[in-house]
Amino acid sequence: MARANKRVGLAIADSVFGPWRRADGPILPTRPGRFDSFLTSNPAPCVHEDGSVLLIYKARRYEGNLHGDMMIGAAYADHYEGPYRVLSDDPVFPPEMYHIEDPFIWKTADGYRLIAKDMEGRLCGEKYGGIYAGSPDGLKWSLQERPLAYSRTVRWDDGTVQTLGNLERPFLLFQNGKPTHLFAAVSDGTDGFMDASDTWNMVIPLKQ
Repeated sequence: MARANKRVGLAIADSVFGPWRRADGPILPTRPGRFDSFLTSNPAPCVHEDGSVLLIYKARRYEGNLHGDMMIGAAYADHYEGPYRVLSDDPVFPPEMYHIEDPFIWKTADGYRLIAKDMEGRLCGEKYGGIYAGSPDGLKWSLQERPLAYSRTVRWDDGTVQTLGNLERPFLLFQNGKPTHLFAAVSDGTDGFMDASDTWNMVIPLKQ
């Protein structure tokens, strides 16, 4: 029931410390009969200089009384408060080829770039690793020449190497126009959250 009621929402504040004003309803509702009929979730907004927004999001559709695999859609708004309109009746990544979630996008001189979690490892070579893709318009995406954006295997400051159970919801911090740090929600263990004893938010400095 909780999963079936997942929607993309919006909250606004003048400061990260609040107070926050929550929108009265979802900014991206589900659409009966479409690829996003079951849920909309995991929004990845790219706010342009003119204030408009390209929003990449995760979706599932109803298959009987249950849901199908995860798919990725694209929506657009002239202002971050909306209204948002879905740009395509089909997912922007062909679901028979791309089983991904947790997208993050940013604008480049020639279009957009995206990182996302590879659910099976068929795209980047590592299960739950990150893919790296590009698009000229936010609708037609293709893997980059080096498709592995990040790995669940990390090296700590003391030289210890560890393969994390999860590395979720990747976000990049940009400083002076360049990505400098990768943020992610992670866990220990070997089977995702199933056998994790600890979870935390991690910041990974990027090599220049």
